[in-house]
Amino acid sequence: MPDRMRRVQILLPEEEHERLQELARERRRSVAGLVREAVAACYPAPPSRRTRMAAVRRMMKMEFPVADWPQMEEEIIRGFLRDE
Repeated sequence: MPDRMRRVQILLPEEEHERLQELARERRRSVAGLVREAVAACYPAPPSRRTRMAAVRRMMKMEFPVADWPQMEEEIIRGFLRDE
């Protein structure tokens, strides 16, 4: 768990709160823990710069067949016009 935590207050309909309490009991977790887990799953933190750069390096090492520019340009235009 992070060193610093911030308090957030939310209001839930009674049925949702009861459902969360029941689920928390079943999983032997707190309601707050379930809410934090749901927030992390639905709104994940963006990848770090280091992670993004590592992905770029891996992609740069890949070798793909590439045609010369006139052929590539023609294929791009043909694909664009087909999607209209």
